[in-house]
Amino acid sequence: MRVIAGKSKGHNLRSISGTEVRPTIDRVKEALFNILGPEIIDIDFLDLYAGFGGLGIEALSRGAASSTFIDNSARQIGIIEENLKLTGLEQQAEVIQGDVLTQLGRFTPQSFDIIVMDPPYQAGLLEPTIEKIMQYDLLKEAGIISVEHHKQDEIAIEFDNLELIRERDYGNTCLSLYMKGD
Repeated sequence: MRVIAGKSKGHNLRSISGTEVRPTIDRVKEALFNILGPEIIDIDFLDLYAGFGGLGIEALSRGAASSTFIDNSARQIGIIEENLKLTGLEQQAEVIQGDVLTQLGRFTPQSFDIIVMDPPYQAGLLEPTIEKIMQYDLLKEAGIISVEHHKQDEIAIEFDNLELIRERDYGNTCLSLYMKGD
Protein backbone atom coordinates (compact mmCIF):
# COMPACT_ATOMS: atom_id res chain seq x y z
CA MET A 1 0.00 0.00 0.00
CA ARG A 2 1.23 3.47 -0.84
CA VAL A 3 0.29 7.12 -0.60
CA ILE A 4 -1.33 8.03 -3.93
CA ALA A 5 -1.09 11.84 -4.01
CA GLY A 6 0.02 14.96 -2.18
CA LYS A 7 3.15 15.86 -0.29
CA SER A 8 3.85 12.24 0.76
CA LYS A 9 3.02 10.75 -2.65
CA GLY A 10 4.79 7.50 -3.42
CA HIS A 11 5.67 6.54 0.16
CA ASN A 12 5.08 2.85 0.76
CA LEU A 13 3.19 2.25 3.98
CA ARG A 14 3.84 -0.64 6.33
CA SER A 15 1.06 -3.06 7.09
CA ILE A 16 0.73 -6.42 8.75
CA SER A 17 0.34 -9.44 6.53
CA GLY A 18 -2.39 -11.91 7.31
CA THR A 19 -6.10 -11.61 7.94
CA GLU A 20 -6.02 -9.16 10.87
CA VAL A 21 -6.42 -6.17 8.55
CA ARG A 22 -8.04 -5.77 5.15
CA PRO A 23 -6.47 -2.64 3.64
CA THR A 24 -8.52 -0.38 1.40
CA ILE A 25 -7.43 -1.19 -2.12
CA ASP A 26 -5.87 1.66 -4.12
CA ARG A 27 -8.79 1.72 -6.56
CA VAL A 28 -11.31 2.37 -3.75
CA LYS A 29 -9.02 4.86 -2.00
CA GLU A 30 -8.46 6.77 -5.24
CA ALA A 31 -12.21 6.81 -5.97
CA LEU A 32 -12.97 8.17 -2.49
CA PHE A 33 -10.42 10.96 -2.73
CA ASN A 34 -11.51 11.84 -6.27
CA ILE A 35 -15.06 12.27 -4.93
CA LEU A 36 -13.84 14.40 -2.02
CA GLY A 37 -11.56 16.43 -4.30
CA PRO A 38 -10.36 19.77 -2.97
CA GLU A 39 -12.81 19.51 -0.05
CA ILE A 40 -10.03 17.64 1.78
CA ILE A 41 -7.87 20.75 2.18
CA ASP A 42 -7.76 22.20 5.73
CA ILE A 43 -10.40 19.81 7.10
CA ASP A 44 -10.47 17.69 10.23
CA PHE A 45 -10.52 13.99 9.30
CA LEU A 46 -11.42 10.96 11.43
CA ASP A 47 -10.28 7.45 10.40
CA LEU A 48 -12.26 4.78 12.30
CA TYR A 49 -11.16 1.13 12.36
CA ALA A 50 -7.98 2.66 10.96
CA GLY A 51 -5.92 -0.49 10.36
CA PHE A 52 -2.50 0.72 9.22
CA GLY A 53 -3.76 4.30 8.72
CA GLY A 54 -3.80 4.49 4.94
CA LEU A 55 -6.91 6.65 4.57
CA GLY A 56 -6.03 9.19 7.25
CA ILE A 57 -2.46 9.44 5.97
CA GLU A 58 -3.74 9.96 2.42
CA ALA A 59 -5.98 12.78 3.72
CA LEU A 60 -3.03 14.46 5.47
CA SER A 61 -0.86 14.09 2.39
CA ARG A 62 -3.56 15.80 0.32
CA GLY A 63 -3.84 18.78 2.68
CA ALA A 64 -6.13 17.88 5.59
CA ALA A 65 -5.41 20.03 8.66
CA SER A 66 -5.60 17.07 11.01
CA SER A 67 -6.35 13.37 11.08
CA THR A 68 -7.39 11.30 14.07
CA PHE A 69 -6.96 7.52 13.91
CA ILE A 70 -8.81 5.00 16.11
CA ASP A 71 -8.14 1.28 16.12
CA ASN A 72 -8.58 -1.40 18.79
CA SER A 73 -5.31 -3.23 18.05
CA ALA A 74 -2.13 -2.12 19.82
CA ARG A 75 -0.18 -3.71 16.99
CA GLN A 76 -2.04 -1.64 14.39
CA ILE A 77 -1.56 1.54 16.44
CA GLY A 78 2.19 0.92 16.34
CA ILE A 79 2.06 0.52 12.54
CA ILE A 80 0.04 3.76 12.18
CA GLU A 81 2.63 5.63 14.26
CA GLU A 82 5.47 4.19 12.15
CA ASN A 83 3.68 5.18 8.93
CA LEU A 84 3.11 8.71 10.22
CA LYS A 85 6.83 9.07 11.01
CA LEU A 86 7.77 7.57 7.65
CA THR A 87 5.65 10.15 5.82
CA GLY A 88 6.55 13.04 8.15
CA LEU A 89 2.91 13.67 9.03
CA GLU A 90 2.92 12.83 12.75
CA GLN A 91 2.55 16.48 13.89
CA GLN A 92 -0.94 16.70 12.38
CA ALA A 93 -2.16 13.37 13.74
CA GLU A 94 -3.71 11.94 16.87
CA VAL A 95 -3.60 8.15 17.27
CA ILE A 96 -5.96 6.46 19.74
CA GLN A 97 -6.05 2.83 20.73
CA GLY A 98 -9.39 1.48 21.89
CA ASP A 99 -12.84 0.32 20.95
CA VAL A 100 -14.23 2.74 18.35
CA LEU A 101 -17.74 2.83 19.82
CA THR A 102 -16.34 3.70 23.25
CA GLN A 103 -13.73 6.20 22.04
CA LEU A 104 -16.21 8.30 20.03
CA GLY A 105 -17.53 9.77 23.29
CA ARG A 106 -14.24 11.58 23.95
CA PHE A 107 -14.68 14.20 21.22
CA THR A 108 -16.54 17.50 21.34
CA PRO A 109 -19.62 18.02 19.18
CA GLN A 110 -19.05 18.77 15.50
CA SER A 111 -15.37 17.90 15.58
CA PHE A 112 -14.89 16.47 12.07
CA ASP A 113 -15.55 17.44 8.46
CA ILE A 114 -15.02 13.93 7.06
CA ILE A 115 -15.26 10.62 8.86
CA VAL A 116 -14.21 7.40 7.17
CA MET A 117 -14.97 4.00 8.58
CA ASP A 118 -13.88 0.59 7.41
CA PRO A 119 -14.94 -1.87 10.12
CA PRO A 120 -14.37 -5.60 9.78
CA TYR A 121 -16.76 -6.93 7.15
CA GLN A 122 -20.00 -8.47 8.37
CA ALA A 123 -19.27 -7.68 12.03
CA GLY A 124 -22.48 -5.71 12.67
CA LEU A 125 -20.60 -2.45 13.33
CA LEU A 126 -21.84 -0.24 10.47
CA GLU A 127 -25.09 1.12 11.87
CA PRO A 128 -24.01 1.23 15.55
CA THR A 129 -20.97 3.30 14.57
CA ILE A 130 -22.98 5.75 12.45
CA GLU A 131 -25.57 6.04 15.23
CA LYS A 132 -22.83 6.88 17.79
CA ILE A 133 -21.33 9.50 15.46
CA MET A 134 -24.73 11.15 15.16
CA GLN A 135 -25.58 10.72 18.87
CA TYR A 136 -22.40 12.61 19.84
CA ASP A 137 -22.90 15.12 16.98
CA LEU A 138 -19.33 14.60 15.74
CA LEU A 139 -19.92 15.53 12.11
CA LYS A 140 -19.84 19.19 11.08
CA GLU A 141 -22.67 20.62 8.98
CA ALA A 142 -22.44 19.32 5.37
CA GLY A 143 -19.81 16.86 6.61
CA ILE A 144 -19.40 13.43 5.04
CA ILE A 145 -19.27 9.92 6.45
CA SER A 146 -17.64 7.43 4.08
CA VAL A 147 -18.47 3.81 4.84
CA GLU A 148 -16.48 0.99 3.26
CA HIS A 149 -18.33 -2.30 3.62
CA HIS A 150 -18.93 -5.69 2.06
CA LYS A 151 -21.65 -5.47 -0.56
CA GLN A 152 -23.67 -8.07 1.39
CA ASP A 153 -23.56 -6.01 4.62
CA GLU A 154 -26.95 -4.55 5.50
CA ILE A 155 -26.83 -0.79 5.96
CA ALA A 156 -29.66 1.74 6.16
CA ILE A 157 -30.13 4.11 3.28
CA GLU A 158 -31.12 6.96 5.61
CA PHE A 159 -30.24 8.00 9.13
CA ASP A 160 -31.49 11.06 11.03
CA ASN A 161 -29.84 14.14 9.49
CA LEU A 162 -27.84 12.00 7.03
CA GLU A 163 -28.54 11.50 3.36
CA LEU A 164 -26.96 8.82 1.17
CA ILE A 165 -25.32 10.85 -1.60
CA ARG A 166 -23.33 8.19 -3.42
CA GLU A 167 -22.86 4.44 -3.46
CA ARG A 168 -20.45 2.47 -5.64
CA ASP A 169 -19.43 -1.18 -5.82
CA TYR A 170 -15.83 -2.29 -6.35
CA GLY A 171 -16.03 -6.08 -6.54
CA ASN A 172 -17.11 -7.28 -3.08
CA THR A 173 -16.43 -3.84 -1.58
CA CYS A 174 -19.05 -1.12 -1.47
CA LEU A 175 -18.39 2.54 -0.73
CA SER A 176 -21.37 4.47 0.67
CA LEU A 177 -21.14 8.22 1.28
CA TYR A 178 -23.54 10.08 3.57
CA MET A 179 -23.79 13.85 3.98
CA LYS A 180 -25.07 15.63 7.07
CA GLY A 181 -28.05 17.84 6.36
CA ASP A 182 -30.19 20.15 8.45
